[in-house]
Amino acid sequence: MIIIPFWMHDRLEEEKVGEKESFCPTCDRPVTFSVVRMRRKRMLYSILKVSTKDLGTFLVCPRCGSTYHTQE
Repeated sequence: MIIIPFWMHDRLEEEKVGEKESFCPTCDRPVTFSVVRMRRKRMLYSILKVSTKDLGTFLVCPRCGSTYHTQE
């Protein structure tokens, strides 16, 4: 009998979907945020990718790196 282990791991993938001008409370100034969609992907043997969960859309400040979840 041959036993084949299933090496599965999760990976987060970011996809830049646009930009948005807004005020960053951490930097305390207006900045152009990157709008990023985050998804969790399940990998099998680092070959097969399956999207398992959409984590939502986030704003990322280019100056300080702070992230803020959006309701869009």
